[in-house]
Amino acid sequence: MRDYEVLYIVRADLEDDKVQDIVKRVNTLIEKAGGSVERTNVWGKRKLAYEVKHQKEGSYVLQDFQIGPDGIPQLEGQLKITEEVLRHLIVRKPDKPTPAPVAPPPAEVVREPIAVDSSGAAERLDGAGVEDA
Repeated sequence: MRDYEVLYIVRADLEDDKVQDIVKRVNTLIEKAGGSVERTNVWGKRKLAYEVKHQKEGSYVLQDFQIGPDGIPQLEGQLKITEEVLRHLIVRKPDKPTPAPVAPPPAEVVREPIAVDSSGAAERLDGAGVEDA
């Protein structure tokens, strides 16, 4: 099962209860194709960017659902022949990335301090002398 979303535009001349009937019909289409609806968001009536089937406004509906890839053509075919739906677009959502394994931090490097005496020769603090280069 993959995550998808469908955005479709329903004719604006329909009453709100008719729009809800269309939403229920699309939910039934998704379930018949073997999917499950996760979330439905009815945006309401909005002005279209251009006239579609002699309509200047439409009711927008966005639905998130899960379905197998073989159910998408069946769903698209049914949306195309539904007269109340002016336009639709089905988009596959990107897969949720798996978190990359966290590499352990590099081991700390401990440097021993070097003391310099007045003669200019460097000497390690543990007593071993180190020549100045």
